[in-house]
This record gives sequence, C-alpha cells and structure tokens, in this order.
Amino acid sequence: MNAERGRNVIVTGAADGIGLAVAERYALAGARVTMVDIAAERLYERVERLAARGSAVQGEVADMADAAAVRAAVARSVEAFGAPDVAISNAGIAPFVELLSCELEEWQRVVDVNMTGSFVFMQACIRSMIDAGVPGAVCATSSGAAFQGRVGGGAYSASKAGALMMTRVLAVEAGPYGIRVNSVAPGLVDHGFREGLGDFVPAEYSERAARLTPLEHRASASDIVDAVEFLCSERAAHVTGTYLRVDGGASVGQYGSAWSRQE
Repeated sequence: MNAERGRNVIVTGAADGIGLAVAERYALAGARVTMVDIAAERLYERVERLAARGSAVQGEVADMADAAAVRAAVARSVEAFGAPDVAISNAGIAPFVELLSCELEEWQRVVDVNMTGSFVFMQACIRSMIDAGVPGAVCATSSGAAFQGRVGGGAYSASKAGALMMTRVLAVEAGPYGIRVNSVAPGLVDHGFREGLGDFVPAEYSERAARLTPLEHRASASDIVDAVEFLCSERAAHVTGTYLRVDGGASVGQYGSAWSRQE
C-alpha cells in the first residue's frame, strides 16, 4: 500500500463496517482521506482516532438521499485535498422487509440511498476527476443480492442490481478520460451492526447461509477491502466495467460442501 501515499481518497459509509475499513486502510498507508457518513458522532470519533495516528483525514456528514449534501461533501473534499484519485461508493441501507408488505416510503428510501445516492456521488467524483485531469479509479460496493432474489431483501436487491449496471455504464462514459469504474459484490460480511439503518438479514438466516457457503464462514471487512484496493490500484490498470464477487463461493454453489459431508 506504499503506492497510496499522497493519493486523495473519498469514501462513503465510512463510520463503520466496510467503509471504515477502506478508509483506515488508505489513511494508514499515507493517503489523504475524506470520510462521508450520516452518523456524525461516530464519524467524527473515527476521524479523530485516525488523525491522532498522523493520518490526513476529514469527515463530511451527509445523507446519501440528499443530493445537495452529497455534492457539497465531494466539493469540500476537493477543496481540501484536490480531486480524488480513488472514490469508493459504499454507503447503503438494507431493511429486511418483504416486497408484498413494503410501503412505498420504505422502497423509496432504499432506492434513494443505495442507487440514486451512489449515482450522485460517483457523478460528482468523476466530474471532478475529469476537470482536474486525474485518471482516477472508482469502486462501488454492490452485493451478491444484486444477482439473487431474496425474501425480505427485494428493495435492497433491486437497488444493488440497478447500481451495478450504473457502474458499468459509467465505466464506458469515463473510460476515454482514463477513469476506471468497477464494483465489488460481497456475500455475507461481518461488519458490525449500524443502529437505525436497518438489519438486512436475521441472525438465524445469516448463520445458516454461512454454513452453506463453500468456505463456510462470512467474510471480514478486510477481505472486501483487499478487493477494493486491488481494483483501484495500478495492478488493475486495464480493468474497468467489471465486478469482483467476494462471497466465499456462494455464487457458484451454496450447498456443495454441506452435502458432501453427509453420511
């Protein structure tokens, strides 16, 4: 990660979980990092902790459903550190609600945060890269849910599927400027509980699904960061418009390992 020293990085959903792990990885490697989140108290605590370790970090409070707030956060990051070399669209919510009982307001909130908010953020970052002539890298956190229908996760699955296609189109549009746009698609991840933002899957479902995954455990946030860091590095200089599934093999066969040991 020495190559990250001096780079400008902006990460959404950075107060906890995958976003925090991404921000910490880059900040501790010497990058200048803007951390964006809706949870002000937790965000600033994380920023202060990293600053105390000598990292160049700043926090921006923004609700991803508020387009003006998202654009303002990106603009303040550019003002402080310059156009981003790396932009990570990670913020998302995942309420566990069946589509047949989902209220329109619940549906709209998920779409506004997970898909529209990601669009606004990535558009603002890519425009700033183009204006500054920065051949940057953008990575969005998708999900295995973008490829599979799940009871209780319809709004989430739909929003992640839409956002995934959006990243592929942005890769086509941004490519001529030397800007790469990719996604990671995690499966089950141990990334902590975010109070007030919803719980995608009940604990019982999560534990059962982990047992049926070929590697038989959930990913750590660090596992996802490794994939993000690769896609945004020079090692992936000719990689754009793709997604990297980090799901312990769930996408290729959830039941094989459990079945093979039956007597």
